Amino acid sequence: MKRLFCILVVLLCSFQLTLAQRVGLFARSYTPSFQQGSIRQFLEDINSHSPVIIEYAANFLDTGKVITLQGSPCTIGSVLQQVLQDQAINLLEKHNKLIITPSHTTLPADFFITRYAVYGIIKETVSGEPLVDATVWHPARQRGSYSNNHGYYTLLLPEGKNVIYISYAGYDTRKIVLELKGNTRMDVHLAPKSDIKEVTVTAVPAAVEVEENKASKEANSHDIILGESDALRSFYLDPGVKNIPEITYGMLVRGGSPDQNIFLLDGNPIFNPTHLLGTLSIANKTSLKSMYLYRKNFPARYGGGLSSVIDVMTKDGNMQRWQGEANAGLLAGSFTLEGPVKKDRSSIMVSFRQSWINPILRMLRSGISVQFYDLHLKYTQWVGKRDKIMVNAYAGNDELQLHQNYTNNQQRWGNKAATLNWNRLLSARAFINSSFNVSNYDNIAGFRYNLYDSTGRLVQNRVYNTYSSMQQYNVRTALEFSANNNIRFNVGGKAAYTRIRPFDTNVSAEFMDRPGDFHAFPPLSFSDMVLFYENEFRPNKRLFLRPGLRVSFYKHHDFKYTAWQPRFYAVYKLDQRHQLDVSYNHMTQYLHMVTNPYMGINSDAWVPSTGELQPEESDMINLGYSYRNFKKFILHADVYYKQMRNVTNYAEGKNLFLNTVDWGQSVQLGKGWSYGLETKAERCTDKWYLHLSYTLSWNWRRFAGLNNGVKFPFKYDRRHEINTAATFKYNKHWSFSAFWMFATGDVYSLPNQVYPDFDDAQQIRDPLAPKEYRLIYNSSLSKMYRTLPYHRLDVSASHYHSLGKNLRSRVTAGIYNIYGSPSQYVYDLEGTLGKRSLVVTTKYQYFKVTPYVAYTVTF
Repeated sequence: MKRLFCILVVLLCSFQLTLAQRVGLFARSYTPSFQQGSIRQFLEDINSHSPVIIEYAANFLDTGKVITLQGSPCTIGSVLQQVLQDQAINLLEKHNKLIITPSHTTLPADFFITRYAVYGIIKETVSGEPLVDATVWHPARQRGSYSNNHGYYTLLLPEGKNVIYISYAGYDTRKIVLELKGNTRMDVHLAPKSDIKEVTVTAVPAAVEVEENKASKEANSHDIILGESDALRSFYLDPGVKNIPEITYGMLVRGGSPDQNIFLLDGNPIFNPTHLLGTLSIANKTSLKSMYLYRKNFPARYGGGLSSVIDVMTKDGNMQRWQGEANAGLLAGSFTLEGPVKKDRSSIMVSFRQSWINPILRMLRSGISVQFYDLHLKYTQWVGKRDKIMVNAYAGNDELQLHQNYTNNQQRWGNKAATLNWNRLLSARAFINSSFNVSNYDNIAGFRYNLYDSTGRLVQNRVYNTYSSMQQYNVRTALEFSANNNIRFNVGGKAAYTRIRPFDTNVSAEFMDRPGDFHAFPPLSFSDMVLFYENEFRPNKRLFLRPGLRVSFYKHHDFKYTAWQPRFYAVYKLDQRHQLDVSYNHMTQYLHMVTNPYMGINSDAWVPSTGELQPEESDMINLGYSYRNFKKFILHADVYYKQMRNVTNYAEGKNLFLNTVDWGQSVQLGKGWSYGLETKAERCTDKWYLHLSYTLSWNWRRFAGLNNGVKFPFKYDRRHEINTAATFKYNKHWSFSAFWMFATGDVYSLPNQVYPDFDDAQQIRDPLAPKEYRLIYNSSLSKMYRTLPYHRLDVSASHYHSLGKNLRSRVTAGIYNIYGSPSQYVYDLEGTLGKRSLVVTTKYQYFKVTPYVAYTVTF
């Protein structure tokens, strides 16, 4: 594998060098001394009046053929294009010479034509915001390109007159006529269509569509929860993506666990990017520029997780004028404000959100108290015409208290992140993006443990408080290079240092909420370095190939690990409607998230890979099919198989949060499998948007110490899942939406043995004293229980109206969970002195039948 990687790099360098030499020679200026002459006369004239020497033999070249030049060619390449047309030759470049050799075939018709790069940034006219995935199309040659996450594009065109079209969904397409005589920078501004207020961003840069899930920029009502618009929720409509609100960052993708998802905010990893235990993401939709979900075709530039990557890019900020949006809903209030510091040179964006639902929850006596906020700042500065500097800062925090039946939990978690990003246009074909990132995550969880005697009298009341945190510092750089319109390279690297405080504890009579209250535990730290290389090939209009390789080097104390992670993605277009794709991904993950199942919600801890706790790895293959007709009907179907190694499971019967010295013994490693069928159909008209997805999947785990080593269903093994959504636009003022989901029950394992804990190391001095009594749960056998199926219906209506020239508003009213379905079951275990064990199941309803109203103003 290492040798293959080196060979690829050498071939890349030699190809670029040869291409550069040929282009350099053909592009040199040359004005022929005559318009009509023999091939020999033209070749001799080039040798006499240009710095290029052409060598040839007359016995295989028709040197006496008379050529009349058309037009006014002014370069060596443009003259040779006409002089050597239809000649059966090969051409070699060596030491500033062009050597003509015989061949059985003629050169391509455009072999001698000099190509120049048209490049620049595609922006929105109103704000100056770079547009992601805008299409640049050259119809004469049926070739195109697309802009990257920063709006940069490049397209090679032949010298002379060219007509290109630049388009972006919801914006007026621009036709541009240009006369190329060299590489040309051309920044393009696109104006929004006047009859479209909100758009869904999609783009097909060439004949083959490259499938990547992208969040819609349109504020669909089925993406709104209790008045808050959330782009992440649009991914929950897709097959293979599950939302589990009872756990931290409750997003599960294709049988993976939550820690196997990577969330990047402007390239910076966020370790828990959700509020309300996965119900709402930290990304305020009004501040988003783009949001992608990769779950089957991972580019080599992404890594660190086995199941998915969510790449979020925020707006640079309006560089033309000040604008903003404010929203007030049942759950929270928010605003986003952006504008120029110096017009066309620098801008600032501020986005803030604060929850305010607690008074309503208290009035409903729900037993739940929630509070969260988000603050996002971004400053963008152009330095000259080639360099752009961006400074990002994010801070967010959640507090949750749950007092319901036998449950008494309290959690607080939050993220702080900062990014310094630098973009530079190196040349007409090369773009580089570099960044320095800092990310911090804190998590405090408390669980009140009540013990009752045989009569039901409370005899013990303790709180087990835990604290974990993680800081990561990383520097990253990525270079994009376009060799031609059909070949693009992406190479780069990353170096990171991570420091973890995984499970500090404090056993007390009350909840603790300050990190300083916890016992010190030696932090766990590791470093890793990554190199990645990927290509995008478009051999013809039907085929797209993207091979890649990611190599990571990991070090934790004396443990070192090198992971070679090959990737491959191919798309073949059968015709204008049908398309096939295949992908293979090998992924490696160095961070493990372990959870104590008896500590309540959000009782998780991150730990690094060690010699005993090996890195998690996965191999996945995916076969896909898609169909599109001209009436905006889309059908996708995928079958996949994923195998995972070294997945973690809490070793039941042991308490990770108290045995800090030998914590590794409380974590088990095992294997996992996931496979299934995913289908999705969408229909979009001027009035209707209809969505239907279905998932049939199997998720398995196997651990040596569980279920006698026999594989068993993963906890979130939902065999069937259906998501449906419909939006009807009655007119320009009114729209109506409905969302319904159905999922079969989750799997839950209960312990088969319960015994008292007589351990002085656990501060149990007198096992006979009730207040010192504790129970240990053991699961040598895996007793599987299935919860009931879960289904929910949400409905809403939105009214759009104008308040003035630049002032628009939207009122959204709806009902969440219209027929009051309970959430998935959460099980708590309680012990008694008399019976030694009592299993208590609690059915939660975080939000019952909940009507809401939200008001949004855009200015």
